[in-house]
Amino acid sequence: MIIFYSLIIIFGLILGSFANVCISRIPKEESIISPLSHCPKCGEPIKWFDNIPVVSFIVLRAKCRKCRERISIQYPLIELTTGIAFFLAALRFKIDIALLFYMFFILLLIIISAVDFYYMVIPDSLSLAILSIGIIGCFFGVCPGASLKSRLINSLLGVITGGGTLYVLGFIGSKLMNKEAIGGGDIKLLAAIGAVLGWSKIFPVLLIASFVGSIFGIILIISKKIERKGYIPFGPFIALSAFINIFIPNTMGFAKFFIR
Repeated sequence: MIIFYSLIIIFGLILGSFANVCISRIPKEESIISPLSHCPKCGEPIKWFDNIPVVSFIVLRAKCRKCRERISIQYPLIELTTGIAFFLAALRFKIDIALLFYMFFILLLIIISAVDFYYMVIPDSLSLAILSIGIIGCFFGVCPGASLKSRLINSLLGVITGGGTLYVLGFIGSKLMNKEAIGGGDIKLLAAIGAVLGWSKIFPVLLIASFVGSIFGIILIISKKIERKGYIPFGPFIALSAFINIFIPNTMGFAKFFIR
């Protein structure tokens, strides 16, 4: 199993490097395939030996080999985060087809978090990709349910519950604050997450995301990083909460607590 976990971590680091490409190009509607990776400052193509996840960042001392422009800490952080997240998912699912689906689910959550953090937007294409993972995953036992029919229903209810709940909360918030309270991208993201995790995980995801987001917002306000009525992206907190809920068991029990 040590070899298995090692390969999973390496796979995560490599896909983390690819995630950095997506984070940089998708919001600009650029191809994630071509051109190959290059320095954003001087445009010099990055050689393979300068594109080894984490290692190259350390060897190059965080600077481009040609122009010596500083390389953002984002790159190794995203790579390490993806590698660690994949490792944790492997501990949870072992050698199972579900692991493959959840790894790509996690990869998309990481990309969405960074894109929303930097650009304040969640591209529909990324939410649609998560939705596809949820629907296709039903045929491989990913979404909770004893049969294919129950998994498909659970996934569909997750989409409706996730998108519907956040839409209603956003509508009420907009009326109370006279401004947009929740972005459409957040609504679509939670709907897509519902397709993967099922309807019973929607409320735990919302609770954790709201709690962590509130704490983060309070810290920013106290430190005067943002104004009291300032906007902070909610997508990263939804994504983090969704990741946490992958490891929380007995979801139906949690849901029954609210509806009994």
